[in-house]
Order: sequence, then C-alpha cells, then structure tokens
Amino acid sequence: MEAETISVRVHNLYGRYVEAVETGNLDEAIGIGLNVFEELLELVKKTVVPGLSTPSIREIVLNVIAHYERELSFVKGAREAVYKMPSIYAISVKEKALEILSYNMNGLFNFLVGALLISADIYACMNALGL
Repeated sequence: MEAETISVRVHNLYGRYVEAVETGNLDEAIGIGLNVFEELLELVKKTVVPGLSTPSIREIVLNVIAHYERELSFVKGAREAVYKMPSIYAISVKEKALEILSYNMNGLFNFLVGALLISADIYACMNALGL
C-alpha cells in the first residue's frame, strides 16, 4: 500500500476515532485507535526506515518503533483483559487504554511528520548541490 493511501486511510480512521471517543463508545474507540496506531507504525516502517543510511540513526529509529510497538501491545493486552474482568473495573481499564493510545498516536504521528520533514530537507539540499 502506498504512503499516500495509508495517509488518507489514517486520516479517515482518526476522524472515526475522535467521533467514537466523543460519543463515549470506548470499545469502538479502542478498536479504531488500534487501527490508526498500526497504520502509523506501518507508515513509519515503509517511509522513514528505508531512507536511513546512517547505522546509528537507523538504530535510534528502530528503538523508537520498538517503543511504540510495546505500547501497542500493552493496549491490545488491556483490550483483551477487560473481557475477563467485572465491568466496574473494565471501564477504568478502557479509559486508561484510550489515554495511552491517544498519547502514543499523537507522539508517533509527530515523530513521523518530523522525520519526513527532515528527510525532505536533506533530499532538497542534496538536489540543490547536485548530489
């Protein structure tokens, strides 16, 4: 899937996510949020990582990705766990999962945009120098 297609899909999913959060549909919001998060991770892996040639920078970016993958796993685990607990506790776990999900989606999105802007600047400078 092309980066542009993923970007449009993420934008549409994020709109649905915000709507689900605003209406208080926690289960739907978590499901959509997980989809957005996974799409963002995939976009980082396909657009940022391949353009990295410096081993130390590549390692840093892979560590950042690993951090977000752990956060994604935590939210997925919490989502599975709520089905086995009393509803009084499940609501607070769902709210915490949404908090973690929202925080990390925003962080990952900002990371992606920053990385793409820096990459675009480097390529523009290289083209200007004729490299």
